[in-house]
Amino acid sequence: MRSPVPTRLRLMNKVRAHLDASFLSDAVLALPSVYYIGLCAVCNIRCPYCPRQNFPDEVDNGLMSFEEFKKIIEYLNYAEIVFLFGIGEPFLHPQFFDFVREAKKTGIRTSTNTHGMSLNAENREKIIETGLDEISISFDGADEKVFNFLRAGADFKTVVGNISALQNLKKERGSLTPELQFATVISRHNVRQMPDLVQLSRKLGIKRIVFTNLITLHKENAEVSVAKTDLFADSYEKAKLQGKRLGVEIEYWPQHPFPWKKDPMPEFDPERRIRYACPDLWRLGIIDRTGNLKSCCYYENMSGNVFQTPVPDVFNNDLSRALRRSLLDGRLMECCVNCGMLRQTSIEIARAELENADAALAEARASGLLADADIRLLESEIKKYRTFLKELS
Repeated sequence: MRSPVPTRLRLMNKVRAHLDASFLSDAVLALPSVYYIGLCAVCNIRCPYCPRQNFPDEVDNGLMSFEEFKKIIEYLNYAEIVFLFGIGEPFLHPQFFDFVREAKKTGIRTSTNTHGMSLNAENREKIIETGLDEISISFDGADEKVFNFLRAGADFKTVVGNISALQNLKKERGSLTPELQFATVISRHNVRQMPDLVQLSRKLGIKRIVFTNLITLHKENAEVSVAKTDLFADSYEKAKLQGKRLGVEIEYWPQHPFPWKKDPMPEFDPERRIRYACPDLWRLGIIDRTGNLKSCCYYENMSGNVFQTPVPDVFNNDLSRALRRSLLDGRLMECCVNCGMLRQTSIEIARAELENADAALAEARASGLLADADIRLLESEIKKYRTFLKELS
């Protein structure tokens, strides 16, 4: 994976991000290191379990203004990666490649997601020309029948052909990018195909698959989910073995399969003094096409609008800090229950991240990109967080 171009701002942000990851404060020092920017909420296929088909009146169908996007481009100078997509097909945005070019000027790593039908000859040329770093291809079936059902409106043979053509073009141009990966949603329709998907990915030169479980949006589809079942566990283990044999990286991203199901909230006990944390609340900026920012995919409320208010002010406003404080105080929100990102924090985690901050500062100092004043400022911030740790202990 190609790293973003080191800059003074990015190096300082990396040190501060480690301090934030100690979860010793509800205020953050760093700006978001990861952005999801929803530039396109338009799609031209009809996946049967997508919110677009299940809640058509609630799904936005619009495009982010490129001029508005340029209002926030300066903040990408601090970040590691930006994902340019949305609840739609990003290549349908007529200015998609303008977004990529503008982001690349900051030296950030750029990524997007596609259903694969958009990887046509014209777009393949522009993908190579703009230097797009990474593309995740939504690929849910190892054969034509299953794929064409789960990706209704897309075509298995066309997508496979597009991937092969893009891989060939990369070789012709001597380009290492974009790196390709499969993003695969697992359900009863395709769970037994997981090892076959690994084999197909290897055949297509794709070295990474991210599996995730289906989010069933209606109770009547509950039986389609295989989350936390022996069937999924068995297929996943077979996929991992296949991946190890073929040199394909396998990852699983758990999601709450039943959003309509109200799980019992753990009772708050002030005597237990449990401190929770969620890395995304301290590092992630999710921006929809109108500029509304939040730090969690599942929390409905927005923190503010970054087209109207600077990102630093939104990321550290009262609402954002209150969300972080609720976790640190041991008070979970409903959307946190059963979330794969939720974790209990500890003194050991905090201590390890402060050591990581020291290491990141040493790396930044060695780069020669920081001024003496920058180094002194970061040293004082690390010292402050060591005081926080001592007080917590």
